[in-house]
Amino acid sequence: MAWEEFERNAVKGITGDQPIDELAIALAEIAKDYEDRFSSKPTIIEIMWAMENLLGSNPSRYVSDPEGLKYGDIIVKRDYQAERNDIDPTQYEASAGNDPPGYIFVSRRGSRQKNLPLIDVIKITTLDLRERNLVCEYEILTPDISDQMAQTLILSVVLGDFYDYYFHSEADNIDFIRKMSKTLEKV
Repeated sequence: MAWEEFERNAVKGITGDQPIDELAIALAEIAKDYEDRFSSKPTIIEIMWAMENLLGSNPSRYVSDPEGLKYGDIIVKRDYQAERNDIDPTQYEASAGNDPPGYIFVSRRGSRQKNLPLIDVIKITTLDLRERNLVCEYEILTPDISDQMAQTLILSVVLGDFYDYYFHSEADNIDFIRKMSKTLEKV
């Protein structure tokens, strides 16, 4: 079996045929399970979410350098502008939540023909105007929604449709805060 050194993000490592083959076998099994259950392979986000949870739950079981590794995001670089354009806001709607009160939900519309219900995809836990800055803290509830998609849906479905553009004249900036990771993006 061949082993080779590599460097990624200025960190050196070693890998080889066996680890790559074992990962390929595991991913093929996961893809088969998804196809059996959902009639499609998993998305990259679904695979990365599983990896994040597995590595974050007991990192010393899997890696030699677990220091500082906690639940977090594995970054997959993509063309987020194209991804933003791939989501159709007309397929989503916003509503005020009753449990717990004060939260706002963005839901994917179900199919009336197939009698499928709405599926909550985003929960907004904070939407607070502080001077001329709107703070929006949210959670993504399904693995097929990225941060960029969530922000697009919040801007169009929540702030546009649900609030009828009220905050457009009240706020100069929006702070998007993803609740779980506490990542902040100013818009």
